[in-house]
Amino acid sequence: MKIDVTPESTVAPPGPREELERRLAQQALVAEFGRYALRDPELDRLLGEVCRVAAEGLRVRFAKVLERRKGEPDFLLRAGVGWAPELVGRAHVGADLESPAGYAFRTGEPVISNHLGRETRFRTPRLLAEHGVVRAINVIVQGEGEPFGVLEADSRDPGAFSAHDADFLQALANTLGLALEIERALSDRRLMAREIDHRIKNSLMLVSSVLAMQQRAASTPEASTALAEASDRVTTIARIHDQLYRSSTADRVEFGAYLQALAADLVTSLARDDVALQVEAQGVELAPDLAVPLGLIAAELLMNAFKHARRADGGSTLRLVFRHVGGELELVVADDGPGLPPGFDPAQSRGLGMRLVVSLTQQIEGQLEAGNQGPGARFALRCPA
Repeated sequence: MKIDVTPESTVAPPGPREELERRLAQQALVAEFGRYALRDPELDRLLGEVCRVAAEGLRVRFAKVLERRKGEPDFLLRAGVGWAPELVGRAHVGADLESPAGYAFRTGEPVISNHLGRETRFRTPRLLAEHGVVRAINVIVQGEGEPFGVLEADSRDPGAFSAHDADFLQALANTLGLALEIERALSDRRLMAREIDHRIKNSLMLVSSVLAMQQRAASTPEASTALAEASDRVTTIARIHDQLYRSSTADRVEFGAYLQALAADLVTSLARDDVALQVEAQGVELAPDLAVPLGLIAAELLMNAFKHARRADGGSTLRLVFRHVGGELELVVADDGPGLPPGFDPAQSRGLGMRLVVSLTQQIEGQLEAGNQGPGARFALRCPA
């Protein structure tokens, strides 16, 4: 492929002031990329952004991240700017010592090649030759574990990458490596948390089964009722952990979807065809420490409504609402049954479920209101977001 380039002799070297401004701009770019990596650690976007910043900081058209995958002999062009879209995720570059990228990866040292056509240390990778690249700079992307690959910048224009340019590119690669390590640690933590929740759920279901067996063998109606209630509570907690285990992350829970799934699970488990459940749940991300007690409160209030909210025709309609209102979270469970008895106070209730609701409300520093609204009862919980 023939590439027309400006003769190298016509490219004037930068003056001291211009050089200083360029280095300051490169430092600012590294700092900005570091802030970006903390805000958005999603891998593909992160790799794309580091390529964009590298190209901008070195004033070149091409930049790329080459990933070294286990068991593969070559690098994969994982992300890049300037390359045809069909090459990203498909093109391969040699990872041996005769490749500039391979040498940087294996030695951990930056590799600057300002005259690929006259290079005696390395061969010119085919990908670079096909795009008319005449100079390249490669640095390793290294975290605390195995190296991820290589960050490379390429240019069709004459000129020279300097040791300062290598420092800039290596600083970017180090920031990327640190971000990858943080994401890897978070992923390990999420997997561990999910496994813990899964085991807790299984253990709780075992406890519920034991309680159910004891209920069937109980010698008095009172003991049977108490054991049945205890079994129901343990099963509810198991469902909460099951939904948490199924959520996309362990450190944040999209509570609207979480609540929808929990309510649907309760309806299915109770097999009540005479109950219509309406759910309006706003999408809000919560920490598990808040999502779990809120989910338990919602489950208890729904179970209470399932038991007591029957119209004269034998059916019932329940409404579950969750939303973010003015810095607070609001959870409402309402029904169209006979309503609450006069003077009902949740804090004075002797029922296990209502005592649990009151205790959990205090735990999350919330306020619980109970009353009648039209036909039926209405429980409304507000707590700090």
